[in-house]
Amino acid sequence: MKRRIITPYLRTLRKKSSLSQDDVALLLGTFERTHVSRHEIGKCAPSLVDYLAYELIFGVGIGAAYDNERTKIAKRLGARARSLHESLGYRVSDRLRSKKRQSLEQIIKRCSSNPPK
Repeated sequence: MKRRIITPYLRTLRKKSSLSQDDVALLLGTFERTHVSRHEIGKCAPSLVDYLAYELIFGVGIGAAYDNERTKIAKRLGARARSLHESLGYRVSDRLRSKKRQSLEQIIKRCSSNPPK
């Protein structure tokens, strides 16, 4: 199965900042615009270092740049956390049950709240 990366905002952010792919590549330390192009068209996923660099270059948090994806992930994660939270209600032999449920409540709350900007 071919992996597809959702990266539509990288190009938009780069254009808004008036930087070329060469400029961004230089800032990333790669010196090859194809590196940036591959991220923009979704051919490959940026590394964590590149993601953090993009955040600093464009002044936008990764979550904000990928708001739609973050919302989808939060919805799925929240549903799984609620399911696990509910199932822990029946696991009376789990001695960490109440701590796990507290942690899951925090996860559910983060998944339900508006994404950070």
